[in-house]
Amino acid sequence: MKNLFFLAVILGIIFVGAFFVNGEEYIPNAGGNGTDIGQYDPVTIDTYDSNRNKIQMTFTHKPQRVVVDELNTMETLLALGLGDSIVATSVSPKSMSYKRLLQEYPEEMAKIQKNTVNSLNTETVLSANPDFILGWKSTFTSILRRPTGWWNDRGIKTYVVATSNHILNHGTIEDEKQFLADMGKIFRVEPKTNHLIREIQDELKTTQEAVRGQPQQRVMVIEVIGRGAFTNYDDGWLVGDMVRSLGGCMPVKETRVGVEGLIAENPDVIFVVYFSDYQKDMIRNIFQQPEYSSLKAVQSNRICLLPFDCMYTPAIKTIKGIRLIKNGLYPGLSDSGKRS
Repeated sequence: MKNLFFLAVILGIIFVGAFFVNGEEYIPNAGGNGTDIGQYDPVTIDTYDSNRNKIQMTFTHKPQRVVVDELNTMETLLALGLGDSIVATSVSPKSMSYKRLLQEYPEEMAKIQKNTVNSLNTETVLSANPDFILGWKSTFTSILRRPTGWWNDRGIKTYVVATSNHILNHGTIEDEKQFLADMGKIFRVEPKTNHLIREIQDELKTTQEAVRGQPQQRVMVIEVIGRGAFTNYDDGWLVGDMVRSLGGCMPVKETRVGVEGLIAENPDVIFVVYFSDYQKDMIRNIFQQPEYSSLKAVQSNRICLLPFDCMYTPAIKTIKGIRLIKNGLYPGLSDSGKRS
């Protein structure tokens, strides 16, 4: 009997111990979705190579050493709680953007691995010993000067953001939602990315319902490139899909316009893209000049400033971009997003 008693005690200890790992409760993964401790079910993601060809990339483990190029891709990883995976980034510690990230994501920024490389080239990236490079098409063609296949041959996974460098003829909000979904699958943070995607969907649905039946507004999205000279973003850019989804249209196709072109088109709303805060006053001063006074957008105070990172590969900032566009089109609709 004593032997049976001791055997039962031992089996009980083994049974209880099987449900605790390092002092924490271990819950078996009945669904097989890759959430077990130490388990990562392979996931295959659609992405692009550096020649704009659509390819598939299979991940057999969660990336641990990530090189991330461009601000929004880095901020997306921080927002998803993945700061400890970053070993190299193109965002300079001296930049205002880096300082903003320190303020908004102090815990995640503190997790970033020490001696992180901030000047990306082939040598510095190789020295960081990455297992994943996340960036734009230009990351590989202009900065690293090695195609995606070159890195893949060395066991380094790559992901090219679909709305970068005009890979797509027409970038869409759906493409940004897919980017977030892909990051959720790759890094196993689907609950967080699902929340961000639902937020985008809800904002679009609410706005579309609120403005149903209103006249379509003519919009131009421009960037100042010189005195009286502007780059025009047509509706093939992602921002075109934002405008279209919220009830506007962008009929101008020319890539560059001048003062005369703006006056001839005379849109209801003009969004002016800027890259840093110091440009804001400069842009406001431009449109206070007499030659712009006949524009409807000037007369109705609808020259709206739009941060570049909220309209180009916005990723985590897609929702902010949508709200800025909404408030430019319908300034009295709500206060959920603020104009710059």
